[in-house]
Amino acid sequence: MRKALSLTLACLLVLTGVFSACAEERPEGPVPTAEPRYEPGPDDIIITEEDGGEFRPLPIDVSPGAPLKVNYKGGMHIYQDPTIRVERHKLYSNYWKVNIFYAYVEIRDPSQIRTAPAKDFSTTGLMPANLIAKHNNAVLAVNGDYYAAFSGNKANNYVFRQGTLYRNTVATDLDMLLIDEDGDFHILPAGEGLLTIDKTQIDGKKVINALQFGPALVIDGEKVSDERILDATRAPTYTEPGKRAQRMCIAQIDHLHYLVVTCRNYGIDLLAFRDLVMTLADCKVVYNLDGGASSQMVFFNRKYNANANEEEQRNITDIIYFASAWFK
Repeated sequence: MRKALSLTLACLLVLTGVFSACAEERPEGPVPTAEPRYEPGPDDIIITEEDGGEFRPLPIDVSPGAPLKVNYKGGMHIYQDPTIRVERHKLYSNYWKVNIFYAYVEIRDPSQIRTAPAKDFSTTGLMPANLIAKHNNAVLAVNGDYYAAFSGNKANNYVFRQGTLYRNTVATDLDMLLIDEDGDFHILPAGEGLLTIDKTQIDGKKVINALQFGPALVIDGEKVSDERILDATRAPTYTEPGKRAQRMCIAQIDHLHYLVVTCRNYGIDLLAFRDLVMTLADCKVVYNLDGGASSQMVFFNRKYNANANEEEQRNITDIIYFASAWFK
């Protein structure tokens, strides 16, 4: 009896050690390469100037984008009108065993990259991303930085949206993303300097939106170092940069040209996520957003990064979205 018990305990210890090692091991290996860019197909929507309408820059406030007077089709991968082009993709990494969803976005005017709250940026209202997107006529939307989370080191993040300051507190341990009046991205690194630096303008240009989650993964076209990304003290609570998780990021490729990327299943760590994004495009800036179950990519009011049997979506506070400025 004792021998049997000892053998059982020994086996359990061995198995525990194996599973612990597996849990702590960071996978190494290749990241998938981008799919070829799509040519328009029968389900895609392409609107031209000949179809009628006019371009009007959107106001810098919390009003929605131009109404989308088209019908969504299940096989639709491209929406294009004279002011915006969105092309969505999905691929699967055999190595990481993860689904990756991403979209390229090109806009005509900087006013078309916008932010919106579930209710009001001065409140802590919550709503699924697809409903916030619907209320704002978003062509494509992703979750923001969950500005109203009052726990851990996300409690005091700065809230400056659509040209208005809503909360002037700063989490000094989190990188900040500034989006200026030309639609260009800038990173303010974490540190005490965030308390005193002017966050309403940068390089002589007005700031329209500021987000504070992070960390930054690419700055000025250069990958942020592994050591800095893996420093958990510079990441929001529960980000766990060295572990596999669902992720979400927004990136700038060029002027008025952007990329958003998210992943499902067991996810990937932030180092692999950084490398993955850079295989999809040569980005100038890549910024990590709220992840986990909050990771929501919405295309024409439908959550794109959803499992086939998924019905419920996590409520969130805010989105970053791309809107049409073509009015008919």
